Amino acid sequence: MQTPELIYEGSVKRVLKAPNKTGHLWFEFTDDYSVFDWGKMPDTIANKGKALAVIGAHLFAKLSEPEFWQSLPKSAHLAKFDREWLQARFKHQIYGGESGLKKWGAPTHFIALMQKSDKVSNLADLNGKSDKVYMEVVEAEVVRPTLHKVHNHSLYVYPSAGVAPTSDKGHARFIPLEIVFRFGMPGGSSLAERLKKNPAYAQELGVEIPSGEAFFSHPVLEFYSKLEAKDRLLSWQEAVVLSGLAGEQFESLVELALQTALALHVIFADKGIELWDGKLEMVAQPTKMLLADSIGPDELRLLYKGTQLSKEIIRQVYRGSTWESALKKAQSMADQDNSRSWKQIARDELKAAPDPLPLPFKGLIDKLYGALANHLTGVEVFGDHPTLDELADILPEELQRARRSVPGLLEQSQRT
Repeated sequence: MQTPELIYEGSVKRVLKAPNKTGHLWFEFTDDYSVFDWGKMPDTIANKGKALAVIGAHLFAKLSEPEFWQSLPKSAHLAKFDREWLQARFKHQIYGGESGLKKWGAPTHFIALMQKSDKVSNLADLNGKSDKVYMEVVEAEVVRPTLHKVHNHSLYVYPSAGVAPTSDKGHARFIPLEIVFRFGMPGGSSLAERLKKNPAYAQELGVEIPSGEAFFSHPVLEFYSKLEAKDRLLSWQEAVVLSGLAGEQFESLVELALQTALALHVIFADKGIELWDGKLEMVAQPTKMLLADSIGPDELRLLYKGTQLSKEIIRQVYRGSTWESALKKAQSMADQDNSRSWKQIARDELKAAPDPLPLPFKGLIDKLYGALANHLTGVEVFGDHPTLDELADILPEELQRARRSVPGLLEQSQRT
């Protein structure tokens, strides 16, 4: 097989040109992980990359099935949400129109799950194999903003871009937005802190905020910048400008995001897992939006019998640590001095660096991604892994032990 050409390498993912295929890319998910937008952490998580590829492929394939969308309005898992709001979603042309989800399934950039040069047709064949697994996807043009400093302001300038760029990328353009959907505010949700500072923000979201960790009457959307040094919460007005989309196209993006959120909620609920929030990315083609990037535990907040299954459980280890405090201080310093990034300040001036995940907690996290892949797909892709029930019994106690060993958290407990 021709060696794939590396195009881009991020903190947890490598993007390569698909061998011998024009207009296609391969996503290689690594075993690296990132917390608080730091970038690569000092250790890795076993089988994480392979599990993310399997989970992402499984979810994209499920979302592309018209039969699934036809059954969605009847799902008992949606009964908790506002009936009138749901009816409006299922009457929208994005769902029921001639090119809608009900007839064609969700349009996605996913093409196939690949191993070497072969398409993976049976997930069970991956069990015990150490070869890398790739997600093959549609290639899209990424138009990055440029940073301009005007007086004491650092400004990201986005080039005006139509839906069909003048390139050889199949007339597909990446939309520079992180689209966040929320079904409620579980522990660790950043929305809770924002609402505490600005209770009126609930009106912008269009929901009444329930007491405690309860579901909203319907999912809500927020938008963040995607291609800047730090993700920035955007108003809907800012989001439509950054998207480069016309009004009807932006409406299609919003509707597809809400429909996908409902669909994912049902997919996970069918497996006994609660989906509370997540993020989506999209690619624009001249006539439609495509779900893009990946969908899995690094993009979603998932709970199983009260236990976090997603990256949130790793964040919890470091919350309140000396390292997290240094990151917050660095971000505040960077806001005052825009000549340096907050990561520069954290590393060079504050000498901040994270510790590896404590043992034996890390041993459980090494099994978490594979166990979730097995549970979702119903196939034993990863042998010698515990079930989610077994992990849910062990993880909470080990999480508390891990937190007690992290610098800063121990000091807090001693003070209290």
